[in-house]
Amino acid sequence: MSVDSRAELASRDRIEGRDKRAGSNLYTLFMQAPAIICVLRGPDHVFDLVNPLYRQLFGDRELLGKPVREAIPELEGQGFFELLDQVFRTGEPYIGRESRAVLKSGDGDAGQESFFNFIYQPMYDGRKQIEGVMVFAFEVTEQVRARREMEQLAESLRQANREKDEFIAVISHELRTPLTSILGWARMLRLGGLDEQTQLEALNAIERSTQAQVKLIEDLLDEARIASGKLRLEMRTIDLLSLLQPAVAGLVPAAEGKNILIDADLGSDPCPVLADPSRLQQVIWNVLSNAVKFTPHGGTISIRLRRAEDARIDIRDSGAGIEPELLPHIFDRFRQGDPGASQRRGGLGLGLAIARHLVALHGGTIEAQSEGEGKGTTFTIHLPLATATGERFVERDRDRKVALPRLDGIRVLIVDDEADNREVIAAIAQRCGAEAMVTATAASGLDVLRRWRPDMIVCDIALPDMDGCLFLERVRALAPEEGGQTPALALTVLSARAEQERILASGFQIYRQKPIEPADLAHDIARLAASRVA
Repeated sequence: MSVDSRAELASRDRIEGRDKRAGSNLYTLFMQAPAIICVLRGPDHVFDLVNPLYRQLFGDRELLGKPVREAIPELEGQGFFELLDQVFRTGEPYIGRESRAVLKSGDGDAGQESFFNFIYQPMYDGRKQIEGVMVFAFEVTEQVRARREMEQLAESLRQANREKDEFIAVISHELRTPLTSILGWARMLRLGGLDEQTQLEALNAIERSTQAQVKLIEDLLDEARIASGKLRLEMRTIDLLSLLQPAVAGLVPAAEGKNILIDADLGSDPCPVLADPSRLQQVIWNVLSNAVKFTPHGGTISIRLRRAEDARIDIRDSGAGIEPELLPHIFDRFRQGDPGASQRRGGLGLGLAIARHLVALHGGTIEAQSEGEGKGTTFTIHLPLATATGERFVERDRDRKVALPRLDGIRVLIVDDEADNREVIAAIAQRCGAEAMVTATAASGLDVLRRWRPDMIVCDIALPDMDGCLFLERVRALAPEEGGQTPALALTVLSARAEQERILASGFQIYRQKPIEPADLAHDIARLAASRVA
């Protein structure tokens, strides 16, 4: 063999060795690459090679030697087969980004949504004819979901910000509306010259506006308690009938003013439920008052109480109804539909949200149904019946005290830094025949106590120079002949249980949350005065 022949053989061996190593390296890269890779041959896209990540994606299913449509039938209709056909036909690569695919890992799998970045790359034979398509893919499901969650969070924040702005606007409107009436009529009364009928209308308007303010503040406080998890119920067994009957009776005057027919079928059998009477009454009254508000003149409101596996209250009106797009959100906080709805309807959009929470705390549900705008609304409340324990029902006091008691000869010391509050409390006491002395600070209150020796004290808790509880502790430290045992009533804007306990522990016999009804205050004074005599 010539030298040239040996050199040619050696060169051929080197080339073959290099090609083998290159092929081996390519195969190793194919199998170990951190990508999902497969090789599809022919126009039917028959699986020729798949790497471990590709096989892992489809579980134990057999792929090699099968056309892709047969091996992965769930991809039919998702656009991937059509793209493979296009790449094989045109020779143009295709790049897909965050493409959605529903894949199955086995025969019993219903399919799972996944997302991929991928490339369909045409493959050519030695004659530069397309012989197949190589698929490179990277799963980006987690990245897509994370981005979507961030987008949803961002949209939620934007929505919350919009609702906050709308809520502030509603707060401003709802505060200013009754204040306008109160301030306007108060100034007209001061100017004088109003006839007796107009004066009565003015006083009624001031009272209505004040009650609207109280409702606004109570809703805000309830929402704050719910948000902080501090809303508590005082549960006892009651007859649901005892709440519904006075609520329906209280609805009649407003309904008659709009010529609305009240159709109530409550039955007569007891309906025992475990409930906080005041909170459950709050729910019922909220729904009933909404029914009157949204029912036009000459409409109808029907109220039904049914007893079966549970207690069921149905309240249906023939009023404005609820738009389909609003119905799923009717119990959401601060949601009354479009931004102008709260101005048309009144209120903050908190009432039904609070009602749902209160009903849930009672172990029940509340839902709304409406066939659409102008077709009325039905609210249904389900409450679990109380178990039979032999316990007597605790009936609600249906007759609110409205007559003021006589307080002749009783001396009342009033300690409050707000001049208007001092004057109205003094006016209530004097209206009932009592004598009243007012003071703005705890220090002056102690001085008046020693000199004037009142029969009882009405004291605000938030005083400028000394906390009301500390003031009373100093009163209790006095000798009896200096007034140390004088009965005392506390006035506070706070309603937390800890605050109530602190007030009673300091020596107050009674506490009242502001604002206070004149009749309640007068009866409290009478009770405390009677206890001193006893």
